[in-house]
Amino acid sequence: MASQSSGYSQAPKPAEMPFDQEPGLMLEDPSVPYLQMPAPAIDLRLLLSETPLPKGASQFSSLHVVSGASETAKGQAAALQASAQKIGKACSVYAWPKLEEEDVAGEYNAFFSLTSDMILKGADRASLMVFIAAEGSEETDMAVAAILAMLPFRGVQAAFISGESQYRDPLACLRTASGLFEYFAAQPERMGRKSLAAIFGPLPSKTFHKPLATWAPLRPKVLPAEKPAPFKIGGLDLPMVTFEGPYDAGVARLTDLLIGHYGEKELFPVTAVGETGDALGYGLDIHNMLQGRGCEGYYFAHASGESYKRPDAYGKPALLHAIASAKAAGKRVVVLAVGGGVNGNAMGMIAALAGADFVEVPTTLMHYNDATTSAKKAFSLIVQGKILSKNILGTFYLPQLVFCISEVFLTLDPCSVHAASGEAAKTMSMLGKASSSQGRKDFHNILGAKEFASDFTRIAAAAPGFERLVAFLRGTAVLKEKAAKAGRMLRTSRESGGPESEISRLQSERQQHLSQLRSDFHEGLPEDGRKQVVSFLTAINEEVIKAKAMFLAYSDPFEKYRALLFEYAHTLGHGVEAFMNGLYRRAEALKLDYSEAFRLHGQCVGMAVLWAGEMSKELGHLEGDGYLAHQALVCLFNRFGGFDFKPLRRLCDELGVCRDEFCEGVLQVVRRDNKRGYCKCSPGNSVDQLVRERPGCLLRSSDPSAELRYLVEVSEEAQREVLQRAFEGDYDLTLV
Repeated sequence: MASQSSGYSQAPKPAEMPFDQEPGLMLEDPSVPYLQMPAPAIDLRLLLSETPLPKGASQFSSLHVVSGASETAKGQAAALQASAQKIGKACSVYAWPKLEEEDVAGEYNAFFSLTSDMILKGADRASLMVFIAAEGSEETDMAVAAILAMLPFRGVQAAFISGESQYRDPLACLRTASGLFEYFAAQPERMGRKSLAAIFGPLPSKTFHKPLATWAPLRPKVLPAEKPAPFKIGGLDLPMVTFEGPYDAGVARLTDLLIGHYGEKELFPVTAVGETGDALGYGLDIHNMLQGRGCEGYYFAHASGESYKRPDAYGKPALLHAIASAKAAGKRVVVLAVGGGVNGNAMGMIAALAGADFVEVPTTLMHYNDATTSAKKAFSLIVQGKILSKNILGTFYLPQLVFCISEVFLTLDPCSVHAASGEAAKTMSMLGKASSSQGRKDFHNILGAKEFASDFTRIAAAAPGFERLVAFLRGTAVLKEKAAKAGRMLRTSRESGGPESEISRLQSERQQHLSQLRSDFHEGLPEDGRKQVVSFLTAINEEVIKAKAMFLAYSDPFEKYRALLFEYAHTLGHGVEAFMNGLYRRAEALKLDYSEAFRLHGQCVGMAVLWAGEMSKELGHLEGDGYLAHQALVCLFNRFGGFDFKPLRRLCDELGVCRDEFCEGVLQVVRRDNKRGYCKCSPGNSVDQLVRERPGCLLRSSDPSAELRYLVEVSEEAQREVLQRAFEGDYDLTLV
């Protein structure tokens, strides 16, 4: 029966776009071709023509040849280099060292020495790495080649040269001679990233295939005190849980989950924590509770900060030997990263190299909503304390669980809250309100985005909670320092074999200070203040996690295309961060107090959001209300000066660093930015990202490879100009 007309015409249903679709698993089963190449000479032209190119590249930009540990392999590498020179192809040669079988530290150091050298010699995303196996060690050499290939830029194309008279499966679990390091392409944590692009040898051509193994992470049955955060990457669900009850109950809950999933006899936990987390007991509390339940493991306290985000700071021989021994004994090694984003990135690398399970226990907002919501794990390239390039040696590796105990946020540093707000302002600037009808139009081509479409107006509306939280953290800073001081003394007493009475007293003292701090929040802060803080923490975590899932769930899990918009404001942000870290080390050597000038990664990104907006305005892409809205997203969170440049300028003046030296130092880092190689970049220009018209609308390029990534070319002069103005304090603004 037809219904009566209401007198109004019904609007047609919007056509379904990729934004609205509901895809499933997006990851591909790994496959590797074996291509026949007659012996004995290695045919360079065959290597260059038959090894699959990286997407978007028309040819390999350079050649990097690694020989196995034999004279024959070294001779073949030299011959290949000579062939490359004849056809005008840039080629560098490296040699894998001859090592004792159980030399885990030697293997680890060689991985990062060779790949760092490759980057310093001009390797980029379009380079080809060729590994020539040594006779008699092809099984372990294939593992070495796979791991070397995964590190620069989180993966370069690699061709493996085999001389064997039988096939060797590159998709089996490949292990190095020590047995510690491995690569298994079918391991779902690696998201189908194949180990090698191609194998060349004397046998008939064929292709190896292997289905991706079933993804079975630690999926907790959520309790009333827990709040899950739905998240997917490549169609795989990533369990993320916030425990909102008391801290001690959260530690006990995590222990129960780990033992319930792995079994107390099989589990070998490696609990890794930075200096602050160690002093506050966050790592040792988990380690001790697991140990008390019968799980012997390894406790690893490491140096903190971006200047220590390097292989040698984490690959300590004692740690490597502990993991190797546990693997040899048939234990299930589970790496627990307890701390901030650097801790999560770096320990994720250790887990990936060892093929271990990985669990992240964030103690900062940035670790929880930013670092864990990416499969990228990486070290930076750091030489003599100077950061040459951020996050350039890494891989993709998923955690089994992200478990956050919310009370740890009560001991955040104020700069850490500013850092999270700076990253959020970046995402607000380039995403806008994606859950709106306009957001649907802006991101119509992002597959499955509707499931996680974010609303960043929630974070802006929660700004009063940001201010309440920072004020609380400032007000309880003395209590936190007392707790940390007791923790540092406790560590010293334990390491020196101090008396049990002293150890017990220091433990009690630390616990007393932390209990008082938590009481100051739960009982000392007015109810409306607590609600504002909780509202801010909830909004910033939920919306950043949803924003990342919008792109990584289905559209771009490896963050090589559309998801590169999360690199917005990171070009200059990484540059100033790296340069200032060098100045911090100089200040330390001179015993200068640089605490006021200290800026975390997210704070540098927040400052760079303002600079990107200014460049967009000066180049005619952003004006009027759109410009004001863009800049206001940072200024809204700058009441405490967390994004001001003035303290950095004072440190520069103290160290005798002039404006020109500062600008050139930042631009030197920009010239090694990890986005280079995705698209063409003219001399004197940089690959960057700009906004047009309003937040949520990025500038597009006529270069298809750049447009796919929201990248554009920006002149160094435009970048230098905003850096000069920043140095003079022109962008130290607050929204009033």
